[in-house]
Order: sequence, then C-alpha cells, then structure tokens
Amino acid sequence: MRVLAITLLVAACGYRPGSFFWQTNPFVGVASTVGCLDIATSRMADSDVGPVLRFDFGNRCSGPTVVDFKQTRVEGVTVDGRRIALAPYDPAGGITEQQLDGRLAGHEAIAYESEARVVDVCVDLASIAHAPGELWRCVPRTEPQTEVAP
Repeated sequence: MRVLAITLLVAACGYRPGSFFWQTNPFVGVASTVGCLDIATSRMADSDVGPVLRFDFGNRCSGPTVVDFKQTRVEGVTVDGRRIALAPYDPAGGITEQQLDGRLAGHEAIAYESEARVVDVCVDLASIAHAPGELWRCVPRTEPQTEVAP
C-alpha cells in the first residue's frame, strides 16, 4: 500500500500533456505541439548579441524524448523583410542535444547572434524535437511596456 501511495504522488507531479503548465508556472508565448513535446516560445528583451528566445517545454509522452536546441533552425526577419539564419550564442559550448524523461518539463533562454536588427524571429519547432517536416512559428518583437503618469 505504501508503494502505491508514492507512485500516485509522483504521477500527480508530472507534466500533464497539453496543459502548457509546469508545477506553478504557465508556459509563456506561442504554444505548439510537435511529436512528444508541448513547446511555448516567446521573445525576451534583446541582448547585446541579438534576440533572446525563451522556450518552455513539456514531454507529453511517457518515455524520453529528444530536445535539441543546438540543431534548432532559427531565422530572423529584418526591418526590410529579409529572412536571415541565426545561430545560438554559445561561447562555452553548453548547448547540446538532451533527452527529457517522460512527463517532465523544462525551460531555456537562448540568445541568437545577429548584426542586423530583427523585427521577428521564426523557429522551426520540428527541428527541436527531430520530428519529420517543418513547423515554423514566428515570435514578434515585443516592445517594453511603459506607464504614462496621469
């Protein structure tokens, strides 16, 4: 009986497929599902290097699945409408392919190098999950909110 109670407790703490919510944190941004991954992508404030994307993700399957930000295809859309390939800023080589266990979730924030000003950033989410085909989602630049004094 004790083993059953522990198993139920662990199962209750796992990621719920399609919820886009982990523990007490909702996923932020454009929500999509590709393979075993539920992924939400948002754009944070740009860094000196270039745009910064935040990825919240959960494994909707019971077994492990790949999460690969190193091979992720990312493109920026410039002010004049050109699409340019962006590479992750990774001077220490810390971005690697990983396995995410079933019903777990995580998040990453990655800066992408760009000398040109980019208005939108587009991500092929299928490339993160090594899924067949392409699933492009564009994340617009969000201007900082300013309050106007009355």
